[in-house]
Amino acid sequence: MKPLTKAQLRDNAAAMIAFADGKPIQYNSSSSETPNWLDAEDLTDIEIVWHRPKPQPVSRPWSKPEDVPGPVCWIRSEKGQSERLVTMVASDGIRMFSLLGDHHTFFGWNSIAYYEHSTDRATWKPCTVEVAQ
Repeated sequence: MKPLTKAQLRDNAAAMIAFADGKPIQYNSSSSETPNWLDAEDLTDIEIVWHRPKPQPVSRPWSKPEDVPGPVCWIRSEKGQSERLVTMVASDGIRMFSLLGDHHTFFGWNSIAYYEHSTDRATWKPCTVEVAQ
């Protein structure tokens, strides 16, 4: 087995810190140049096996029609605030209908990031999409 490079040793150090903080880590199970990352339960053979903190998904605000869940979606600014039914999804944002105000409102993608959505009106999540790193 080849000795670890300086970059791999830096990854191992970061993996040790992540493991100590209770975060998930991975190890390279491949002997080829292309790593094959598998989840690790511990730091076994950290001195000779390349480890890393497990990459975590990054969230971004909705920015296109495909991001909006459906077929039915509700939007609200926060718990206790009025809920609006999404009635149209367009390339530049979404149109919603408010039951309280009995009117339609249009929100562009740049303003929806501060809201949360639900498809069942019981479970609410941010208006974001997870993107793999």
